[in-house]
Amino acid sequence: MLRSTSRALTLVFSLLLLWLWGAAFSQAARFGNLTYRVPPGWSARVDGGVLALTPSNLPAGQTAFILLSPDAALPGDLRAWFEARVAGLHKNVKVVNVTPIQAGKGADGSPSFSQAAAVVGGSGETQYRFYVAGQFGKAPNARAVLLLYQASSLALVERYQAGLNTLADSVDLAGTAVAGASTPATSATAQTRPQTTPAAALPTVRTLNAAEFVRSGGNPEEALIPGEFRCYEERAGADYARPHLLVQILPGGQYRTAGGGGTFAVRKDGSLRKIRWQSGPLAGDREGYLSFGDHGQDFSLSEVGPQERDFECYQAGARETLARLEFALKTPKVGKYPCVATDGSNKGAGTLEILAGGQYRLNGGTGRYTVDLLSDQDEDWSDVDFVGGPWDGDGATYREDEDGERRFGPRRMECKVVVKPTPLPRYGTAKAPAPPKGSGGLSGAYASWTSDVGGYCGGLCWSFYVFNPNGYVYTDEPDAGLDDANCSRTKPNGLPVCEVYTFKGGQLKIGNDKAEPLRKKADGNYDKGGTTLTAIRPVAGLKLSGTYRSFSGSVGMGGMTSSFSESFLRFSPDGRFSREASGGFSATFTDTGSSSGTTTGGATATSSRASGGTYRFVGNTLELRYADGRVVRSFAFLGDGEKNGKPSTGLVHIGGRDYTLQDGK
Repeated sequence: MLRSTSRALTLVFSLLLLWLWGAAFSQAARFGNLTYRVPPGWSARVDGGVLALTPSNLPAGQTAFILLSPDAALPGDLRAWFEARVAGLHKNVKVVNVTPIQAGKGADGSPSFSQAAAVVGGSGETQYRFYVAGQFGKAPNARAVLLLYQASSLALVERYQAGLNTLADSVDLAGTAVAGASTPATSATAQTRPQTTPAAALPTVRTLNAAEFVRSGGNPEEALIPGEFRCYEERAGADYARPHLLVQILPGGQYRTAGGGGTFAVRKDGSLRKIRWQSGPLAGDREGYLSFGDHGQDFSLSEVGPQERDFECYQAGARETLARLEFALKTPKVGKYPCVATDGSNKGAGTLEILAGGQYRLNGGTGRYTVDLLSDQDEDWSDVDFVGGPWDGDGATYREDEDGERRFGPRRMECKVVVKPTPLPRYGTAKAPAPPKGSGGLSGAYASWTSDVGGYCGGLCWSFYVFNPNGYVYTDEPDAGLDDANCSRTKPNGLPVCEVYTFKGGQLKIGNDKAEPLRKKADGNYDKGGTTLTAIRPVAGLKLSGTYRSFSGSVGMGGMTSSFSESFLRFSPDGRFSREASGGFSATFTDTGSSSGTTTGGATATSSRASGGTYRFVGNTLELRYADGRVVRSFAFLGDGEKNGKPSTGLVHIGGRDYTLQDGK
């Protein structure tokens, strides 16, 4: 029993060491000389001169709370002060097990200590405790604070870890309360999270957008843009009220965190770029990839510090704004979600009600739920776990898509509701500059295709060219229609949505690409270096009849994994449609981890959905109005062009996928 308890304590201690206090970027409440923020779903009160915080959804008969002592003068050594306080708290309980004291140093060199223990009180039940002591300032004006976290089970320790994290990260010493106080120290493992010292420790820096960086001679695809990056830890929970780490990128290959500065370098890794942290508090961390997109830059930080913590870091401005909007879309919203079975019967399964305060109700039964959206920030969904009630112990995924569909995907059913879509920022506020003199000379929208080797394009692999006579060309696939190719707009990162092109002497040059010969063909299309650019003609008023199928699939290296996505669109000339979509993934496990080994197991997952409504083609847009209220608009054109002077409807390109007419079906 003692050995088992010791292992459990070690696990809990390792878990909690990830969330020891730093200082908040903003405070919402004050307790004596301390400032703090009450975690969402918790309540705080002062009891006997101690700040006590409790979660509002605590199960009956269970205990969980956090106690924060007032700051006290520290006449001597913090460790001795800490040991004395813990010993006093152990006088009236039986100590079952205790971990060694963990020592650390803050960014300013101030000491901090922490310790976990399992104790038995007067009730006879085991309680799990976690103590932390931190020092603010230096002698002779040093102050000390003690935090105690207690729960009646390890499950509760994990359940309320997000609340503990919020409080611990927010505790600070009011700057005017203690004369001579210096920057507050972080806690026992502050050396693993130098970023949580006060934001005031970092000077304000201006973050350039991509357009400004390019004008200064930089390449945002190959180099980090100077400015601030806001990092969110990949950890269980949904608390993204503020970043968990700040990294400032400075000129000359320098960087800075609240725990100190250092140097970095960006190196090539094939067609990608990796960041190597050469010195300073991030030195020795695993290299992370640099990514650049329409909203700006982001990179990952992996295995930071002894606790090997992982972060996703987003460039301040448009890129972080996008990330936080995506976090919000993965946070379940209060409301009613009608449920249906997913076994093909579409049988009603009640209505899921998401209530305030982390509560849910289904068919008269109530319980709680928790959300984890930070552990895997690349996904467009979050994990939801249910405790108590009809779904006790079950899990689900939640997402809100670009069409306004909010959907839970619990086991054997789906629960969804359609609301007004939340738009994500697509364009910047500035207008694109005029192209250089001498560029331009073409007009019209064209597309070319290549064979889909590997099954990644969902049909053919297409390239697009929407030429503006003034010298801009739009080379992305439009989302909803050719109106997206408005070259007067900029991306959220500040760069124009279009590229500059020149057409001189029969040579077409787009951006930094190599010039290629371009000649007009007799049918009105173009030949570009041996590739045909086919004119994209409007499909306004088009009526289709029959079943169209789109399929894509891929097989991983060695044949160990495979995936597929299949969609059927059934059109009728009266303007109605139905849609069926399915997808799946399979993996094979062997004793060697390769296809040459002996198979030891495998896993397969599939899903399917069906829906329908009305359709119409407007310009180069297909508008689908679903029966549940969703309206989806997708770029569309006829991939086969014309045959015998008439539009060929055997292949329709819709929303990035090729749909082919199924003969006889």
